[in-house]
Amino acid sequence: MRLADLAGRRVGVWGHGREGRAAVRAAVAAGAAGIVVVDAVPPAPEELPPDAQVGTDAVALAGCDVVLRSPGISPYREDAQALAAGTRVTSGTAVALAEFTARSVPTLCVTGTKGKSTTSALAAAVLPAAGRPAVHAGNIGTPLLDVLLDGAVGDATSLVVEVSSYQAAAVDDFTGWGAVTSLSPEHLDWHRSVEAYYRDKLHVFAGCGPGSVVVGAQARPIAERHLDPAVLVDPADVVPPAVLDGFHPAHLPGAHNLANVHVALAACVRMGVDLDRSADAVRAAVAGFRALPHRLSPVATRDGVTFVDDTLSTTPVSVLAALDAHAGRAVTLLAGGQDRGLDHTDLARAVVARGGAVRVVTVPDTGARLAAGIRAEAARAGVDAPVTETASLEEAVAEALRTTPPGAVVLLSPGAPSYNRFRNYEELARTYEQILAAAGAERLGAGRLGAGPLGAGRLGAGRT
Repeated sequence: MRLADLAGRRVGVWGHGREGRAAVRAAVAAGAAGIVVVDAVPPAPEELPPDAQVGTDAVALAGCDVVLRSPGISPYREDAQALAAGTRVTSGTAVALAEFTARSVPTLCVTGTKGKSTTSALAAAVLPAAGRPAVHAGNIGTPLLDVLLDGAVGDATSLVVEVSSYQAAAVDDFTGWGAVTSLSPEHLDWHRSVEAYYRDKLHVFAGCGPGSVVVGAQARPIAERHLDPAVLVDPADVVPPAVLDGFHPAHLPGAHNLANVHVALAACVRMGVDLDRSADAVRAAVAGFRALPHRLSPVATRDGVTFVDDTLSTTPVSVLAALDAHAGRAVTLLAGGQDRGLDHTDLARAVVARGGAVRVVTVPDTGARLAAGIRAEAARAGVDAPVTETASLEEAVAEALRTTPPGAVVLLSPGAPSYNRFRNYEELARTYEQILAAAGAERLGAGRLGAGPLGAGRLGAGRT
């Protein structure tokens, strides 16, 4: 479905967050005959077109010709399934991608459980370095419908889209380029099962042609269960390993980030980048690329201890990657958050296997299960359990400040979402910063010791 297909139709918009607001704007621009907006918290009249109808229940959408569903609303909900039985339901991302495809805009969709933001941002840096202007949008910040309506993608411009599993599930018939970083269980409350999560996340690539989707090594076995293997291509089959090894991300720690670089480079080559001709410029772009906020970002120091913000780490697998990125240093790991039933066994085993190099300080809710797992693994190994349970982030940071030796790292990598205690990961990160400021920690800017205390200004740039 394209933008023009909304003309003259009664359009429903389910959810009035960023993508919902963009969907209302698109319906107006297309000339919809009527607009119905449904949200649990009804938007104010001044936020909507004059004739728009407002409701709080999906039943109000039943009379619409088409409904644009916001990503946060699971299609597996009973009300969503009832609506879809009698009404065409799609999404703003799906409509925008169809429009860009029809306009022959070179488009790269990047997804994965972890690494999709970094990899898509890397691709968006590599393309212009190679002389290919690019716009970066999607889940990372700007809804695709807004990019479309603002005319941000002009002639000879490529589009790099970060796609979440919520967004990917609603996209049909995308035929551009793709990249998959990593795959592990996530968002099971929305998708209802692990296999449904994988299927939904990879659905965006169901219409892609042979060799058009670059896939990381960890993700390939899972991707092959849900996509035609002929669609998938390994980074080393696109760019020789000896060439890949020449691109070094100086500011991205960890083997997982090196894998992200390789996926991004290979995807850009599939889109037409000539690495031989632009090698120096691309090498400089990769070397200068810095970690995005809240992803293994050093934010402060005190008494020789470095404090790292990895608040976007919301699975046990991503915590393991964060620990690997700090191999060789003593780490105090702050972990815990909203419990969505993910398995912490491998993380607990890895903590104990590091022989005391990693100490864990937990917070509710998942902290209790992680602590129990660490104690069980330590008992099997005949060693003391390197874990302390606390009741809050404030207590956890205080414990880390008291016990972490100089030269070590305090790593806030929750391994779970933060919605049980905070509005989102950004509020969690701000609270972490404020606690450190109150303790006299010094701000780090661009990897260097800042001149003043954390309270002097925001650390990093969050995104909405």
